[in-house]
Amino acid sequence: MTRTMHPVGTFRALALLAALAVSPAATAHGSPEILAPGWGILSYEAPAPGTYRLPPIMDAVDGRVLRRDATPTKLFDLMGDRFVLLSFVYTRCTDVNGCPLAKAVFHLVRSRLKERPELAGAARLISISFDPDNDTPEVMRAYGPQDDDGSVEWMLLTTRDRSDLEPILDGYGQYTLREYDHNGEYTGEFAHLLRVFLIDRERRVRNIYSTGFLHPDILVNDLETLRLESGSS
Repeated sequence: MTRTMHPVGTFRALALLAALAVSPAATAHGSPEILAPGWGILSYEAPAPGTYRLPPIMDAVDGRVLRRDATPTKLFDLMGDRFVLLSFVYTRCTDVNGCPLAKAVFHLVRSRLKERPELAGAARLISISFDPDNDTPEVMRAYGPQDDDGSVEWMLLTTRDRSDLEPILDGYGQYTLREYDHNGEYTGEFAHLLRVFLIDRERRVRNIYSTGFLHPDILVNDLETLRLESGSS
């Protein structure tokens, strides 16, 4: 019997830990420590791929972006025919429940996909900066994994300016707010909610993950569920 899953609502038994670090081996290969109070190991086994459904939530949104080599392109062109995990980040983020967590979990997902070449070939990770004033293509290049062997695609993107960025953020409901100090000076930080989007080949959002549910077990199983649904071998 299949089970319908609503975005993030099905997984309710997550153990919340005060702090969690990934293993030294993982850290040595580029996966940073995870020290997010709202994140922890799963206290249950994630549902097996293909035993549940992920109904479409909304249409994905296209937009103008820049690759790490500064080449302009469209977001949908980079998605291609892959199942996509899309995150919005900025490199100067210091909120442990925000961008550092998204980056760390993507490192862990990337490690899992390396062990699953059939799934890695059907999936793509994309991170878009919402701070184009500071996150240039060069900065985004340095923000990504430094041991890229091409086995798992993780694209680190930015935009030309905020006029290109805002329609993308609006389309995904990813709102940000500049933070100011008591003197009214911009601190360089943004207030934002962590949201990661699972997008299928038809450009439909199939799940949205917040801090407590952004776990590699869940993300990889959701990717595999979409692959099985599509009949991919």
